[in-house]
Amino acid sequence: MLFNTPDFALFFAIVLVVYWLVYRWQNTRSVVLLAGSWYFYNKLHYTFPLYLLGMIAVGYTTAILIEQARAHNKRNILIGGIVVLGFGLTYIKYSGLILGNIPGLAQWQASALHILVPLGISYYTFSSIGYITDVYRGRLPAQHNALTYASYISFFPHLLSGPIPSSVSVLPQFSHVRPPSVARIEQSVGEIIWGLFKKMVIAAHAEKVVNYCYASYADLTGSTVFLGVMLFNLYLYADFSAYSDIARGVARLMGIELTQNFKMPFFSRNPGEFWRRWHTSLRKWMLDYLYIPMGGNRGGKGTYVAAIMFIFTFSGLWHGANMTFVCWGILNGIYFLPYILTDSLTRYKDAPAAGKLLPSLKVTVQIAFTFLLTTLSRIFFRAPNMTVVQGLVGKIFSPSILLPPLRMVSLKVAMFVPLLAFEWTQREKDYVLQISRKYMAVRVVGYIVIVVLIALLYKKQNASEYYYFKF
Repeated sequence: MLFNTPDFALFFAIVLVVYWLVYRWQNTRSVVLLAGSWYFYNKLHYTFPLYLLGMIAVGYTTAILIEQARAHNKRNILIGGIVVLGFGLTYIKYSGLILGNIPGLAQWQASALHILVPLGISYYTFSSIGYITDVYRGRLPAQHNALTYASYISFFPHLLSGPIPSSVSVLPQFSHVRPPSVARIEQSVGEIIWGLFKKMVIAAHAEKVVNYCYASYADLTGSTVFLGVMLFNLYLYADFSAYSDIARGVARLMGIELTQNFKMPFFSRNPGEFWRRWHTSLRKWMLDYLYIPMGGNRGGKGTYVAAIMFIFTFSGLWHGANMTFVCWGILNGIYFLPYILTDSLTRYKDAPAAGKLLPSLKVTVQIAFTFLLTTLSRIFFRAPNMTVVQGLVGKIFSPSILLPPLRMVSLKVAMFVPLLAFEWTQREKDYVLQISRKYMAVRVVGYIVIVVLIALLYKKQNASEYYYFKF
């Protein structure tokens, strides 16, 4: 069931009404959430809730055992829990890489993978591992109410494509839910509308052209291929951030505040800032549970470089057991090296050109260069294999890069200019459609205009899954 369908709108309306009718009773509220989530997932495949139930049981039990165990046993219980929780993810994503080429096992492995591959497996696996690790570290107590914990892990708005919730900040909200204020309801509606616009208008119109460019690169000019790769970078942002925006808005209407997963990443001035603005919940998970325990940037440049390269290689493998993803991760790690080795990796805390209408020449060059780096990395991210990567790179770095690109590809790239221009004007706001409370008429007109655009421009498009469902 996709967010951008009438089925989901009807489903969510029913769940929301029942949820707030019983919200004063925690267990009843949790049962409503669980029933809604189970129905939502059962529409995907009847075995999906069963797999998720097993994950919930392991995480719930492991956390309580850690809390009750003696100090010298806590670590072993944590490791055991991580191994069990991570087994499904490891098998489903990497068994082909590990077993596929072993004589006698290849056929068995191929047939075994006919078992349902649960959508969003990475997200609830990471949520579960993060939770038991936080309990082990003493950052929060184990949740003894099984219904509350189950409703947290299976919470349908974010489970299929993030954001990955922080157990420390999100889990307690399931025990103490309060109705959102009028201002928060309006923010939720604004984020949902903006997310639907990005998915149903921007991403939907770019998707077919992206697929065409990657499938037909051999017959295209270098300039067309480059714009096709750039279009994929833009499309991925529109598609993925749309899901996160809608998930955040839907969750807030239920009294749950999720992490802001995207913070206008294409205005980043270096790779470090880009990753603080893109898929922030995954970055925070890796920071808390991998990067900092490895030493981060505290042990000298050697340790710093090793930690960065490990994190990005891990990120590549997280996306899939394919050499293209591994190379994508390594390339993004390499982007950091000149900044680290020259001590020039600025950790910006303010928005670019804060308080100004236009950026300076220096900031413009920084933003353009960072965007170019991320665009080139998308060659590896979208290509199905290294042969296609070589073909794409060969086309881009050929004399045909100087020839005019196909008009339809140029027009689809140009479609993102108004989107990014509007986001630029809102870059210092908490969310894109945030407008001063003094201008209620402006806000209402803005919402109506966006809804009308969705109705006019999406009516002939078919609903498609979000790209990140595969991860």
